[in-house]
Amino acid sequence: MAPLESTDIGSRAGRTLRELGYGVHETRVILALNRLGPCTVSDLSSATNVQAANLYSILDSLANRGIVATSGQRPRIYDFIPLGHLQDLLTVKVDQLISDLEEIQEQRGPVPTSPTLIYTIKGRADVQAKMQSMILNAEVSVMLVAPDALTLGDVVMESLKTAAQKGVRIRIIHGAEPIKADFPLEQRIKENTLAVDLIIDEVEALISMPDLSISGWTDIAMISLQLGELLQQTWSISKKV
Repeated sequence: MAPLESTDIGSRAGRTLRELGYGVHETRVILALNRLGPCTVSDLSSATNVQAANLYSILDSLANRGIVATSGQRPRIYDFIPLGHLQDLLTVKVDQLISDLEEIQEQRGPVPTSPTLIYTIKGRADVQAKMQSMILNAEVSVMLVAPDALTLGDVVMESLKTAAQKGVRIRIIHGAEPIKADFPLEQRIKENTLAVDLIIDEVEALISMPDLSISGWTDIAMISLQLGELLQQTWSISKKV
């Protein structure tokens, strides 16, 4: 049986688990349990290429963290908890983390100067997810600049449609041809458009490489407003469709 990590979905799930703090062998075990269902250490050893002697400590650790359940005695059976329980577990932890960080920030006192932070987001899927979140949070306007908006992916186009249906004003500046859309939007053309720019309500801004491999995002209002003014000037000099 081919390792699940070698598939696209397995690679993506494994990467997320590593980002959440699980080790290489822990990630292999979690993926294997979700693929195999209830199984023994012997089954897991065959599926993960991790020695049985090491698996016992890994499984005990995952059980102590509440994501692996055990039953039986000889042989002991291991299984992953229901995904709904996992979602609840992670939600509680994230909510507690946000609450704790908010309290910590409240204790730091006044900040002498306004920070001008731009956060880096890497990877096409993560950049698309950020663009989707921004667009769906829009209440008034979305300004998008792209060499070719259709190459941004279905997830971005669907979020634009959803925003338009809520009454959000959608404006797109293309580097080439306008798109045909089944939702209301305004379009203009500006040749030699190289980067992807996204402004939401002039309070959030994202600038990305055309292939969405890496982007910078900020919710500093001053930066977003300045970029929004620049894009408004670009809109005014762009060719009407």
